[in-house]
Amino acid sequence: MAEGTKQDLKVVGNSSCAGGQFRQVKITGECDITGDVECERLACTGDATIRGNLQTDELSLTGDIRITGSVGARKVSGTGDMVIDSGICGEEIRFTGNLEVQGDCESGSLEVRGGIYVQGLLSAERLQLRMLGPCQAGEIGGGNLDVKRSKGMIWKNLFAQNSQVILQAELIEGDVLSLDYTKSGVVRGKDVVIGPGCEIERVEYWGKLEVHPEAIVKERIRLNDRV
Repeated sequence: MAEGTKQDLKVVGNSSCAGGQFRQVKITGECDITGDVECERLACTGDATIRGNLQTDELSLTGDIRITGSVGARKVSGTGDMVIDSGICGEEIRFTGNLEVQGDCESGSLEVRGGIYVQGLLSAERLQLRMLGPCQAGEIGGGNLDVKRSKGMIWKNLFAQNSQVILQAELIEGDVLSLDYTKSGVVRGKDVVIGPGCEIERVEYWGKLEVHPEAIVKERIRLNDRV
């Protein structure tokens, strides 16, 4: 479809439609889209399902959305519940709520306040996770990784037992790591801070290592300096 012929897609209420190439997509209500969607911006307030892939410059969500394929976006923001049956790749992701990705999640900058589940690799040059509930990833890698429980009071009402609010991963690797309430087999990085509530089988580091008195680290290995 030629650039000049792209139309806007506006949905109000409860509706269903076919996918395609659009300029702006705005959903207010409930919408079921069958097929791939390519657009400059998708804004959803309500509940949407895309039965295909989504390619957009910007995705904004207030509510719930499920994409059965993959997502490629420059910027993702919003609150609510986002479920992606494949993977997501974005330059900047800022989300409050629940983010579930069945494949890999790749981002230059990733900020999540709430819960996150990534079945594959969670990769971000900068990751800031403020947990309000259980979080899990197969492996986590990147540059600067900062994981903590949210200081807000909301999670105390949602989760009666604090032990539920943790991050679990097989491997966590990065340059600068600051981890609280994290369970992992291996943590590997240059400068590593293991905070309260952590249970780590092995920490490998080649810069600085700090371990909180309340953390459990079974093995500590100092590696040769890396370039």
